[in-house]
Amino acid sequence: MSHPLVAAVWEQLGRRDVGNILREIIGEHAAELAVVQMQDDVSRIEPLIRPVLWIKAIFDLQRAYLQGLTNVHDCHPYFLPYLLPSEAIFSTLMYLIRVKSDLFPSNTPAPPEFARHRHFIAQVLLGGIRLLLLRGDAIPPDLRFNLERVMRAAWHHPDLSSAESYLIMDLLPRAIDQIGSPELSKKQSTLLTSNNTSLPSFASGLYPFSIAPETLMTDLLTGVVAKKTDYLASFFTLFDIISAAEFALIQCHVDRRRISQEQGYSNAAASKVEEAFAQAQETRKKLVRTVMAAFDDEFSAPSLQVLATLILSHNAEGQPPLQTRRIRDSWTRLLCIRGVLEDSLGLLVRWLINRRVQMWDCNGELESISQDYQRHLTQWLQNASLPDPAAQPQSRDKRTSIMYAVDCPAVHMVPKALLEEQLTSRDTLYEHLQENPEFLTLNISCPLCPGDIRIQHARMIKPLEQASTALQDVPESNRNRRYFIADSASRDTASQSSSTSHTTSLDPSEFPRSPVSPITRTLGFSDLMTKHSNTTVTELISPLSSHASSDQLRERQGTRSLSRELKSVKISFPSGASLFRKASTKQKLPRQPRSCFSATGRTLLIWGAGTSWVMRFELSTVEGQRSKCHRYDVSGVQYAAAGDKRCAVIAAVGEHLELLIFESTGTIADAYLTIESGLQNQSIPSICMTMSRNDRFVAFTIREEVRVYEIGAGAIRRVPLGEHLDRYPLLGEEPPSETAIPSKEGQYANNQTRPKAVIERKIQFSVDEKHLVVATHLGDHCAYVDVWGWNAGQWIITPDKSRSFKLPSWMANDGDLTCVFYDSFHFTVIMTAFLGRESPMLVSLADPNIVSDPLSIRIVHAAQSPSGTRFAMANGAGEIYMCECKANTLLAPYQLKKASTKISLAAFKPGNLTLSFPQENEILVFWAKDGKLLLRAIRYSEGVEVINDFDLRPDFDRLVVERVPAGNSPAQRRQNSSLSNQSVAEMDATTPVRRPDMAELPARLQ
Repeated sequence: MSHPLVAAVWEQLGRRDVGNILREIIGEHAAELAVVQMQDDVSRIEPLIRPVLWIKAIFDLQRAYLQGLTNVHDCHPYFLPYLLPSEAIFSTLMYLIRVKSDLFPSNTPAPPEFARHRHFIAQVLLGGIRLLLLRGDAIPPDLRFNLERVMRAAWHHPDLSSAESYLIMDLLPRAIDQIGSPELSKKQSTLLTSNNTSLPSFASGLYPFSIAPETLMTDLLTGVVAKKTDYLASFFTLFDIISAAEFALIQCHVDRRRISQEQGYSNAAASKVEEAFAQAQETRKKLVRTVMAAFDDEFSAPSLQVLATLILSHNAEGQPPLQTRRIRDSWTRLLCIRGVLEDSLGLLVRWLINRRVQMWDCNGELESISQDYQRHLTQWLQNASLPDPAAQPQSRDKRTSIMYAVDCPAVHMVPKALLEEQLTSRDTLYEHLQENPEFLTLNISCPLCPGDIRIQHARMIKPLEQASTALQDVPESNRNRRYFIADSASRDTASQSSSTSHTTSLDPSEFPRSPVSPITRTLGFSDLMTKHSNTTVTELISPLSSHASSDQLRERQGTRSLSRELKSVKISFPSGASLFRKASTKQKLPRQPRSCFSATGRTLLIWGAGTSWVMRFELSTVEGQRSKCHRYDVSGVQYAAAGDKRCAVIAAVGEHLELLIFESTGTIADAYLTIESGLQNQSIPSICMTMSRNDRFVAFTIREEVRVYEIGAGAIRRVPLGEHLDRYPLLGEEPPSETAIPSKEGQYANNQTRPKAVIERKIQFSVDEKHLVVATHLGDHCAYVDVWGWNAGQWIITPDKSRSFKLPSWMANDGDLTCVFYDSFHFTVIMTAFLGRESPMLVSLADPNIVSDPLSIRIVHAAQSPSGTRFAMANGAGEIYMCECKANTLLAPYQLKKASTKISLAAFKPGNLTLSFPQENEILVFWAKDGKLLLRAIRYSEGVEVINDFDLRPDFDRLVVERVPAGNSPAQRRQNSSLSNQSVAEMDATTPVRRPDMAELPARLQ
């Protein structure tokens, strides 16, 4: 079990409707179980086992909430809405026993591979019964007796292993008998206290986690093996300690991901998480080795076999914790279970994300309410008067009389003193705040919101001066009624993909709070604001609404949404004169927006690294004709490539990279596959991706590989480059050491290996869709260009379609290539780079002589025309050229003087400006400036340039708020169950595997 993948599950499960999620899983699974025809085939059993593992993930998170507590009554009120009731847990246990009976009847012998799945169901029962013990709720004796009876009957097998028999016939019946009794909890508390040890609670933070295993673990292991009178307490204490170590590592991954996305890896909080992770990892390693050493010595002890199975079913390190023969054999036997668990968790993440999309689509009223709320908030902030300094009452501390309205969803009135506390580490903003500015631009957490709700702007405001006084007069008894939640370096459910929960149940008395990670905050003041803010905000907003009296139902729903659902909706203001609105609108753009055009030049994609969406614009430069736009919801976007009818996205999911293929207006991915795993210990690699003009092929570079995939109807097939499928064949001889360009000797035969590491690669399909050109910059100051041709179902290369040449000695090995193209008419390769001096740009495959080109200096981006012989280029000097490849293999440039008018020089840098060449006489330029997304169409005819500019920002803002209704997607209307889908795997040519119909919608728009 991968900790980063479980962290992704936790992010999605941090919701108040987890009971509904559990019922939906059971309902869909029961429907599939009712029609399945059982056969002795593991491939048919595994899809039906996966929902059982989903239930295990829910049980594990529930146990994390209750860790370190005596019973559920000790749980912090902050987390109570996220707990399953005992009735739901009990019913789920009964259902799991029924699943076992249906899949593995007791009157049928089970093969070894089935026995392992059956044993794992018993492990899930162990987690569920432990959850009931942690809750401490009383369950009637007849129900407990019935649970024990049906469990024993279901596992009435003659071939039970000693561990499975111990679980079902001994340990679990004793545990069921203790449900609702405080005795077990008292004994466990005594065991921990006597060794000066305690398990961290969720409210205090799951990490730092450090337990010295020497004395405590020895006593517990002795009690378990010797079966002393209190061995049940010893066993569950061991069980909880092992689980606590896993939970600490999972929470570290949750917080690490959130902090890196919000604040960057250099943040102090990130360093704190890394230190805690290292400590928890070392503690877990010691605990695991202690238990596994005892298991190796007392191999026949069934209690240790149960604990060993729990440990070895995890895949945190990818190898056995101890290198003994017995443990290696046990590790190998559980390989299948680990694989099924990994696949199941990946599908669970997809299923939960898809569920959120569907719930948002079903709850259309929420969208209209959010728009009304945004309009009301804009008017209120614009009409609010500023405080009159002369009329301010004198007080001992003027800071208490100054209030700021902030742009959190609750529109909190924050005293200046609280803002000062938040800004103490930021000298510039702190000094600016001392001047009592009318407007304040900042990026901090709202001091009054539960969870990590970011605020970007604050405005000094007068109408709530009296509220400030009222807050100071709160009775001392109420002021002291506070709960404290310690800092675990995470303020909400942990990340971008989990901080919003759109549910169908609304509670007007509570703010939405995500429990998966606590926050350092005194909740007494927030609770007070919760009681008063709904009425106050409604009274202030309602008079400004022109529609409030016409639709009372909407008004009531809007008021409820203010207190709950709309907490997580990003505020988007329409364009206007308000300084507040302008600044707020800019915040919706990613920090470093990225863009690409399709090969035809008529489709533009916009995204940001790590964002949760990709915006698609089908461009129209005809006057008065509006461009079509669409949004793909994908979490962890890393790179995207556009086609005319398709879109390819590479996204990070847990510790995996996935390739997803979307149809032009699809809300869910048509197909997907995992392209790289094991990212927990390495950074996400640099990627270059492109799609052919006919949308048939997508190619990308990753690390030292070039991969090409053929896209079909709902399937992806990887096609080889030559005879190589697993790696890019770096063939050819090393160019001569002198700086002169090689002649015939520069070409190479396919029997020699190129030297040095790959610095950078650029790839592109030709306009005739028959060739793929690859430009490679190696660490020995050499460049290689290869032109692959499509033939007989694979890409092949011939010696006359590759060239190598020496790059200038002054060229740094830090990657400066920007584009590469192939002109199949002239058999030439055009390779551009952002270099400060002349370098080879046009490489002829027919002429051995290669020369540097004065036009090659600092090329930011380039594009190829439909004919393949014309090229548009933009350089770092703020110039745009149109070039034509002549028969003498030279580029004839013509500067488009009007094309770069009023484009800031700052835009002429790699990644900031993108070109396309949709027609022979038309060039498109896209760049971002001052919060605008600008598109320029340049038409050139007979020496005359005609320029038209368009701003795509209004369409972008609309896509941020709007979502495509689920009913518009044919694939979604025909959606099948995702529970039985096969594991995520690359598709071969004969048996394509469809992606589960699961769209992705993260909780927060970046």
